Amino acid sequence: MTAKTEMDAMANKLEDGLASALDERRAIPVRPRALPRLGRQVVFMILALTGLGALTLTGLHWFTLTQSYESTDDAFIDGQIVQIAPKVAGRVDQVFVNDNQHVKKGDPLIGIDPRDFDAALRQKDAALQGTRAQAAAVQATIQQAQAHVKTLQATVDSDQATAEADRAQNGKAQSDWRRYEDLYKNKVVSPSDVDQFRATAKGSQATLEAGLKKVASDQAQVSEALAQVNTYLALYQSLQAQIAEADANVQSAQLNESYTEVLAPEDGRVTRKAVEPGDYVQTGQTILALVPENVWVTANFKENQIGRMRPGQPVEIEVDALRGLKFKGHIDSIQSGSGARFSLLPPENATGNYVKVVQRVPVKILFNSVPNVGLPLGPGESVLPTVKVEDFHYSLAQLLLVAAILIGVSTLVVKTTLQLRTIGRSGDR
Repeated sequence: MTAKTEMDAMANKLEDGLASALDERRAIPVRPRALPRLGRQVVFMILALTGLGALTLTGLHWFTLTQSYESTDDAFIDGQIVQIAPKVAGRVDQVFVNDNQHVKKGDPLIGIDPRDFDAALRQKDAALQGTRAQAAAVQATIQQAQAHVKTLQATVDSDQATAEADRAQNGKAQSDWRRYEDLYKNKVVSPSDVDQFRATAKGSQATLEAGLKKVASDQAQVSEALAQVNTYLALYQSLQAQIAEADANVQSAQLNESYTEVLAPEDGRVTRKAVEPGDYVQTGQTILALVPENVWVTANFKENQIGRMRPGQPVEIEVDALRGLKFKGHIDSIQSGSGARFSLLPPENATGNYVKVVQRVPVKILFNSVPNVGLPLGPGESVLPTVKVEDFHYSLAQLLLVAAILIGVSTLVVKTTLQLRTIGRSGDR
């Protein structure tokens, strides 16, 4: 037997001895230092009561929340989206805004080449000035014609007075002639006297007739002059209408020229910008959208959740985009009808088999103050609103009932647990 073989045999014996010693050590039971039996029961009872109390309080808190609050995850930020479109067509010269830029009411958004509109404005203004010049000339002619009418009317008045004088003189001459004829019949006057008065009477009659004809002629001239004045007045009125039309054309051209600069109708942020310098835009073509700062929440609650909701109730709004940052708000209004009824294709329940589906009713929720957190809140962002529908209070009877139940359940659980532990120790023995 070699030295190596002897060493290996000794090593094996040593290992066998160590293994036997370890097995004997493990076989010896280790008795823990136990508390007295009564102390263990008291500690266990305290722990059991504490756990049961915490569980009961948690359940009561959850029950209170379910009775006092209503919440939904089908809610989003909503707001007005203003579609910006030019009122005139033309080539875009300048774009003054960028994507997501905040603008104020009246700020310029884009500029359209105004040269065509400037030329149209000058043309309309020239037409207006020409019509006004024609109206001024006609007005001067009217004044001249009215003065001529006055002159003719004065002539008529003068000739009328002369004719009246001739009429009086003719009446006297006719009376003298008749009187001398009577005297001649009675042989009082000579035939030559009668002939003289006859001639005088006929001359007076001729003078009167000539004067009356002249008066008639003058009146005809006055009527003709008045007709001419009326013609000029009608022409002047026509020119006034043309002036009004030309002035309206000028104002329209001025508006079209002002429309070459598209301005922001209200405060907001630029979104969906689809215009660049050099683009040709048409009238009514959407070039960008403006999202105002006035936003609210549209929450689609189930129809069995809105029974206790009323306008003005407080709401806690949790915004997902702000990592759960919460804001205060209140209910503004509740839509009269479900959202499905106002959809593009509302459901038709009068045909086929009917399956009842809980409908959702949109509720408008307003922020108590405009959120100012650096990140803009825009339509479509998800939120989690929690509406406080009522305050849930405990009555004295409810508290006593809960306390009695808690004490009874706790006692029962503790007794049952102690009995099970006693039975377990008896089995171990």
